[in-house]
Amino acid sequence: MMKNLFLIISLLVSGCTVFGQDDKLKLNHIYFVLDSTSFEQIKASQSLKDWANMDKGLPNFDPVDKKSTTVYLRGRTTYLEIMGPQNKFGEKEGSIGIGFSWDVNGVFSDNIDAKLKKKGLKFERSESKWDFGNEKILWYSSYYATGKGSIGTWYAFYNPVFLTHLYQRPYTSFRREDFLESKIDTSKEIKDLGAITLDCSIEDYRKISEELTSFGVKVKASDKHFIIFDVDSVEIKLNLTRRKISVIKELRLKTQSKLTENLKIGKLELESSAKELLIKLN
Repeated sequence: MMKNLFLIISLLVSGCTVFGQDDKLKLNHIYFVLDSTSFEQIKASQSLKDWANMDKGLPNFDPVDKKSTTVYLRGRTTYLEIMGPQNKFGEKEGSIGIGFSWDVNGVFSDNIDAKLKKKGLKFERSESKWDFGNEKILWYSSYYATGKGSIGTWYAFYNPVFLTHLYQRPYTSFRREDFLESKIDTSKEIKDLGAITLDCSIEDYRKISEELTSFGVKVKASDKHFIIFDVDSVEIKLNLTRRKISVIKELRLKTQSKLTENLKIGKLELESSAKELLIKLN
């Protein structure tokens, strides 16, 4: 009875709140699929477990175990979704996806047209829902541009009511921090994602550049063969290459201090420096 009353009060509070969103597009997470050897070594790495908040996902953010087919490495606002070749999503080895979002404050809305600074792109909409008992609650709606490329990109609006059901307390906003903060051990050394560098095919270079520009994302620097976008707290560098399939060249993670060792985990090389962990994917 108290649980139901709590949810009713929460929804009434949400309904009385004026809808609003941060106008700034943010990076939410990036996923990539590794070979089985690299993925198994990540799951077994005690150093990574000591340094990072790692879990196997919703609904309970349980610790990674031998049966996990996906590992989530959480930061304060962003996370890495690292998959093995037998992942439940059916994503193939080498696949890459980048999810962007806007913080929601108030009643949920997903008007993608209101976010476009430059018109012209066409989007397809999809929804992700989660079962809470006998009720399916919208987690987020996402939009995919129809341009060609091997890297998946999508732009999402997250529903505060989902957090209310997940954590059993009222939420009238859905920031990236709201989703992750109750599950983060702040004593861990790895704090957040800081930068992504992609070696892109011509199609991905054009596609991602056009999408981010359309949403008014700031260009930090550019030349004939690269462009760097400043996506709120994360820097994204796109290198124009002759590759047919794009790859992640490196990821930079923000750390509390210099970590105690460098690591080689399968095809991943992890190099520590002052307040940064560089991950190179070979």
